[in-house]
Amino acid sequence: MKRILLTITACFAWLLFSNHKADEGMFPLSELKNLDLKKAGLRMDPLALYNPNGISQIDAIVRVGGCTGSFVSNDGLIVTNHHCAFGFVAAISDTINNYINTGFLAKDRAAEVEAKGLVCKITASYADVSSDVLMGTQSTADPVERLRMIAANIKAITEKENKANPGLQCEVSEMFTGKTYVLFRYQLLKDVRLVYVPARSIGEYGGEKDNWVWPRHSGDFAFLRAYVAPDGTPAGFNKNNIPYQPKKFLKVNVKGINENDFVFILGYPGRTFRNQPAAFYEYHESYMLKYISDLYDWQIAKMEALSEGNESLKIKYAGKIKQLANVTKNYKGKLQGFRRVGLTQKKKTEEAEMNAFIQANKDLKSQYGGVVADINKLYAPIISEAPRNLFFDFIYNVSPTLQMGAAIDNYKAAFNEVKSKQEQAAFLSKQIPNLKNLYNRLAGNMDIAFEKEAIHKLIEDASQLSGSNKVKAIEDFVKKFPSSEARAKEINSWFAKTKITDGKFMLNLLADSSKAVFGLKDPFVAFANPLNKEINEADAVDKIREGSLNGLLGRYADAKNAFKQKQFIPDANGTLRFTYGYVRGYNPNDGEYNAPFTTLGGVIEKEDNKDYELLAVIKELYAAKDIDPYMHPALNDLPINFLYNLDTTGGNSGSPVMDADGNLVGVNFDRAYTATINDYAWNEAYSRSVAVDIRYVLWVLKKVAKADHVLSEMGI
Repeated sequence: MKRILLTITACFAWLLFSNHKADEGMFPLSELKNLDLKKAGLRMDPLALYNPNGISQIDAIVRVGGCTGSFVSNDGLIVTNHHCAFGFVAAISDTINNYINTGFLAKDRAAEVEAKGLVCKITASYADVSSDVLMGTQSTADPVERLRMIAANIKAITEKENKANPGLQCEVSEMFTGKTYVLFRYQLLKDVRLVYVPARSIGEYGGEKDNWVWPRHSGDFAFLRAYVAPDGTPAGFNKNNIPYQPKKFLKVNVKGINENDFVFILGYPGRTFRNQPAAFYEYHESYMLKYISDLYDWQIAKMEALSEGNESLKIKYAGKIKQLANVTKNYKGKLQGFRRVGLTQKKKTEEAEMNAFIQANKDLKSQYGGVVADINKLYAPIISEAPRNLFFDFIYNVSPTLQMGAAIDNYKAAFNEVKSKQEQAAFLSKQIPNLKNLYNRLAGNMDIAFEKEAIHKLIEDASQLSGSNKVKAIEDFVKKFPSSEARAKEINSWFAKTKITDGKFMLNLLADSSKAVFGLKDPFVAFANPLNKEINEADAVDKIREGSLNGLLGRYADAKNAFKQKQFIPDANGTLRFTYGYVRGYNPNDGEYNAPFTTLGGVIEKEDNKDYELLAVIKELYAAKDIDPYMHPALNDLPINFLYNLDTTGGNSGSPVMDADGNLVGVNFDRAYTATINDYAWNEAYSRSVAVDIRYVLWVLKKVAKADHVLSEMGI
């Protein structure tokens, strides 16, 4: 399911940016030539940041799954975040070798372990393809048809480009909703291995207690290595593969950085929503953020309760709990930011002023006069029906077993729409393998004990909805099973009767391209059937809204541009961006100042053997004052983390923090709590990001991990 407000692309503008300093900036590569970086403090040649005709700094930057990393050696060594590598370490851990707790170090390349499923990408080039993507859309007034045409055009472009560039992966990114589209060509690295991931007590010192909080004392870094086939082409894991040799790798500044120094980041920030209309902000503040935050809190508590006293389950849940906890705390910070800044009301006020400006100008009114009203009209039912639609978003999300049952029902419904035997055979030949692939993805996450509780919780929540938010399928279920206890008992019986959790049975059923799976009599398929009908009806309405917004948001951005009398940079969308600023503390609250550095002394002070568990070797080294040659002279201590006022968001995790000469001085991993609102609004007063100081990285490698071979490879 693709729900409009969880996935709709934010407004983007691929426009020239004026030379004056911006209040914010996740700059696309095309904008670098328009920034006065020498004046800002950059010492290296600006052309060396991005040179489309030669090797430049961007060639050292790599997307690591949903994070960022950078090459730090000529043999494909990548530095990124501990939390970006955490899931892969958890996957190779068990009760005997618990690398989550002890850390993982490959003593040589033969001992490096595959990070299964991790694919890295390097931006090779890009091109504007807006006219090709929008070809033909001007002739249709049907919003759904507009989306279909755009999707078809994007598919045709990517297929053509991928055929012409067999060694690359080509993707089209929407830079400005319904208006501007850019083709990105990526080099893929499919064989990525773990080199060094520090112990959890280093990599996430303070755990969730310190997450999104300053002061931080976390060694949130890890090292991976990328491999390719002997001929240099992308290849999956193979013992005969060789280390990838990047066009460029970053040099390390062992002296680190100081307060007020110029720094910059190149990375792959995920999503920001700064150019969305006010109604979008209202939906997020009033409904979406709280719903997801509360649900994730519940899931974390349930997993912790289920794994109490069970080390195997704790390992199984570790990655999931970490992911959920990261999001829920982030969302709580966003909600605090909304309230603190009064952001939704500010957006409404600005939008009203813009609309008044447009209405007062005859020419602008003829172009944009109805834009705000039309957008608000589309959002009115989205907001009023938010509780129901959020239930639709997550009922299958919490249960892989139910999700599979729903998928079988949906595929069966689609199959029944196909009339001729020839078309049915073609459908089965294409779709049954897709259904099998889906099952393989879901089966590993099936968890009967947790799913029983989660399904029951969401059904109980939905049973309390009223008015237009009522879900008929749930009402009927409640009528049949009037008490909460009876509903819980019925859900338990589903798991006793289902065949979906039987992997051998299901894979045999899906082994050939027959319709046999559609004859499966299963309680999850039966429960999903009436629910699917309501969800699919809601999705069809959402598709119309999405198509309408696709046309309106481009005009909305143009109206905003005319009102502000300036052009604006695009929101983040997972493509390579540049941001710059300075190492700087700040005042997060009245009467409170946060200095820009934390130290090893602070690590020692925090230790409590519970939330702040510390390795004995670190205490011993600190007691011996064994921190040379990485001491910060002004602090007279080893620096751990530092703050800076750059514009970052999710996806920037693992991004290299570089000094004025382009040398590596830190690894970005977090934002301060006040900066979680960055996705919606950035402000120098409260937006601060956090990095691991490179001196702490080097010290841990040298003194704690005894990883001299890694240091030597980096030229240290």
